[in-house]
Amino acid sequence: MLEYFKPLYLWGILIVIPYLIWEIFYKDRHRVRFIHNRTRLLRKIGGYSSWLRFLPVIMRTLLIASLFIVLARPRLAHKQQEVKGQGIDIILAIDVSGSMKAVDFQPVNRLEAAKKVAKEFIEKRVNDRMGVIVFSDHAFTICPLTLDYNMLMAILDKTAIDEEGQGTAIGMGLATAVARLKDSQAKSKVIILITDGRNNAGEIDPLTAANLAKTLGIKVYAIGVGRKGLVDYPYGNGYRKVNIEIDLDMLNSIAEACGTQKARQAKNTEELIEIMNYIDNMEKTEINVKNYYEYEELFPLWLLFAVTMLLLELLLRFFIIKQLP
Repeated sequence: MLEYFKPLYLWGILIVIPYLIWEIFYKDRHRVRFIHNRTRLLRKIGGYSSWLRFLPVIMRTLLIASLFIVLARPRLAHKQQEVKGQGIDIILAIDVSGSMKAVDFQPVNRLEAAKKVAKEFIEKRVNDRMGVIVFSDHAFTICPLTLDYNMLMAILDKTAIDEEGQGTAIGMGLATAVARLKDSQAKSKVIILITDGRNNAGEIDPLTAANLAKTLGIKVYAIGVGRKGLVDYPYGNGYRKVNIEIDLDMLNSIAEACGTQKARQAKNTEELIEIMNYIDNMEKTEINVKNYYEYEELFPLWLLFAVTMLLLELLLRFFIIKQLP
């Protein structure tokens, strides 16, 4: 960013405009000039010489203008930031089992709604490392802890339903998220667990994983997405009604074990946004950002330009163009 330390001096440049007009059109209009290089190239025509006669005046004008710029102190300001504080490490554990295809988050299914709200949540974070694991009958890490939010959201965009999954391993999903955070040195470690079903697969019980999280000082926010009872589910070219059970009691037990009091249920996109905003407010990063600037002074270049104009003018006046009275 270009700036001037004393910008008022720039108004002085306006002085050179009337000076240039006066020199060219009024001062000594009928002086005779010669060029000393054996051949006289300048000829007096109606009191005026060729355009070379005006070079000294132009150079002096540039000299004066550049001196005002030097006084204004032009400089490039490079903004720097000093960040003090520690971010939060957050893992999003998202259910991608077949039941997440239920379309009670019109006009999209549960997974697409969860992805959309999760991306909005990511955009609000500052200096927090985030990662994503997904689970159906198995759990996978699709993005380890990172500060590259653009990459994280791009990965979320590509996350899809596990069409081959045969169940919902909530315990495995939670345990995988815990494994990603166990070595974290962050001041606060958080798992946001998003699911719409009950644990019916995997080798690890959800409460076992929750107790492990508690032991490691990891907070777990459990969110049940979807309505209880019959909901629209894709079937062929249309939909059919299916009953998908959300085990809120189990999710409440996870939340209580990990210090977040209770699980929350989102029956539509608005409620899911409200829950994520609540988590966002609960898990604020304490960071102090100090802005400062490093300056690169440009006035020496303008001073060098002014000296160059002075020397060229003297060269023209005394060695190339000779003025005669």
